[in-house]
Amino acid sequence: MKDDDGLRRQLEADLETLNRLLAVESAQVGLKHEREVTPAFQAVAMLAVSGPDLHAAARDHTWPAAWQKVVARLREQIEQRQSRQTARQKGQPHIRRPAGRRAK
Repeated sequence: MKDDDGLRRQLEADLETLNRLLAVESAQVGLKHEREVTPAFQAVAMLAVSGPDLHAAARDHTWPAAWQKVVARLREQIEQRQSRQTARQKGQPHIRRPAGRRAK
C-alpha cells in the first residue's frame, strides 16, 4: 500500500469517532486488493460492542473510498441502534426500514 501511514491514521481517526458514538470494545479491519475483480479494493470492519456486533463491508476503486463507505454504514447502524433505544425509552414503536439493498 502506498501511504500506509496516512491510511492507518485515517482508519484510527474514524474508529475513534465511531467509538465516541458507541463504546467499541475491539475492532477488526481488513483491506483487500483483488486485481481480477472490479472495483478492486475492499474494506471490511467488525466492531465488538455491547449487544450485537456491527459489521460492514464495501468495495470501491480506492481503499480510502471503500473505507469511507464502511464508516458510513457503521455510523448508520449506530444511529439506527440509538434510535431504537430512544424509541423504546419513550414507549414509542420503532418503524423499521424494509430489508433490502441500500442505495449507493
